[in-house]
Amino acid sequence: MKIDHFVVYTVELPMRLSISHTLAERKVASNILVRAFGDNGMEGWGECCPRPYVTGETIETAAADLSGRLLPAMIGESFLDLPEAAEKMASSLPNVKRNQQAAFCAAELAVLDLAGKTFGLSTGEIIGPIERRRVRYSAVIAAKDCTEVRKRAALIRMFGFRDVKIKVQRSLDQNLRILETARKVLGGTVSLRIDANGAWSTDEAFRQIDQLSPFGLAAVEQPVGADNIEGMQQITGAKMLPVVADESLCSLQDAEMLIQRRAADVFNLRVSKCGGLINTLRIYRKAVRAGLPCQVGAQVGETAILSAAGRHLATRCPSIIWREGSYGVMLLRHDIAYPGMTIGIGGRARALESPGLGIEPDLSRIAEYVRQTTEVHSCVPV
Repeated sequence: MKIDHFVVYTVELPMRLSISHTLAERKVASNILVRAFGDNGMEGWGECCPRPYVTGETIETAAADLSGRLLPAMIGESFLDLPEAAEKMASSLPNVKRNQQAAFCAAELAVLDLAGKTFGLSTGEIIGPIERRRVRYSAVIAAKDCTEVRKRAALIRMFGFRDVKIKVQRSLDQNLRILETARKVLGGTVSLRIDANGAWSTDEAFRQIDQLSPFGLAAVEQPVGADNIEGMQQITGAKMLPVVADESLCSLQDAEMLIQRRAADVFNLRVSKCGGLINTLRIYRKAVRAGLPCQVGAQVGETAILSAAGRHLATRCPSIIWREGSYGVMLLRHDIAYPGMTIGIGGRARALESPGLGIEPDLSRIAEYVRQTTEVHSCVPV
């Protein structure tokens, strides 16, 4: 099988809920889809959600990197099997910059999906065997207003989620009200963890963690800014709560530095920010060797394509303690592929075993949300 050409789609997907945290607020998901065409007539799909406050990428820069450099270099590549496709994608990783990781993710997933479908194998095979055929995902509350927090917590309780992550704000008083509201609605048996998205200084993080801990928290995610590794190190060393690294963790080099400096207790693995499945797997293995558990994260507004990639990690990596994503039509007004990836009651979800990523995009649905299309046939995009 040989890669013939690609098409890059910029899409805007309306969401059912407004999602708010300290770094962004959105009601529309702006994503990039990549469609890979093989010379055998088959297709594969990839996706990324560029976020300037995570990898430094925007929709515009990611689309330009894809059409101008990443995809042209892949055209003409041929593979005899899925492992060879994975090896060739891995060989490109040393040349991918930190601010190109999301773009590369979309390209890599499209190629691996194409290869998996061509050779009749699940793309998840590059990770390893299925460890859990059924898993449970966490719910996420991302709202500033306590009335909205109450509504979303009530829905989460009704659907039987056992683990919930709450996006907290800069203000301690506001966070006390948010957590009090959530805990009252959810009850005392639901596991709660908080995500500050880097909102606090080191001193403020210590203050907030101390004041918020009585709510029975399981972890605090990214308490200080992504570049404040010293702060992450100090808070991790204090052992007040397990510290999850998210925005501080995008590349393999980030993982090595966090491990060396003991600046996190848990790694949040989001396929888009980590540069695709292969690089995410490398980061996961680094964490396991260092004795650190991981969580599978998700970009807000990702479609079934990225959700399927995350599902493979969630079901094939045994050291995953929390799973996020696969929210599908719980968050998006419409998803763009079938079978749907939306998790069930209690956050339950099944492993994927069909060839490729395990989903088939719906072209008519995608067409509703496309804002720009670029065909890439050679070194010069059409």
